[in-house]
Amino acid sequence: MLQSLQNPKIRQDERLSELATLQVRHTDAANGYDAGLQNADETIKPVLRRLSDMHRHFAEQTARILVAHNGEPDPDGSWLSWVHRSVMAARGMIDGLGTDIIPGLIDGEKRVLEQIDRALEQTHWADDERRVLISQRDRIEAELAELNGMQLDRDGVGS
Repeated sequence: MLQSLQNPKIRQDERLSELATLQVRHTDAANGYDAGLQNADETIKPVLRRLSDMHRHFAEQTARILVAHNGEPDPDGSWLSWVHRSVMAARGMIDGLGTDIIPGLIDGEKRVLEQIDRALEQTHWADDERRVLISQRDRIEAELAELNGMQLDRDGVGS
């Protein structure tokens, strides 16, 4: 795990380090959402599926950019994949997973968004690579808006 971040070539090149971290974050998120699907109720299952698919796709996009710069993507994610899977499994076994997990989803998506911004701070990306990262950011911002709306509805504020 995290072989891409342990690669000395990547550690010496900050833009690849930030991008490698982003690729791992996408993978970790998808792994956690996949684990949550097993115990999710019907209200949250489509959200977890959509987020998982999105992050798998983004991990693949980010991996392609890494490879184009001679980086090595990490297909497994980091130790956080294990943490995400464990938390989702434990919470799911106790009382199932429903809309009560939305605050955690929002927090996780914000962390990925922050990592995208760190990668975008680098000025070395080709225009098409920058567009990919901006597109990822835009999509996550849209998902955050949807999750925030669900949270307001859940809390009775949106009624």
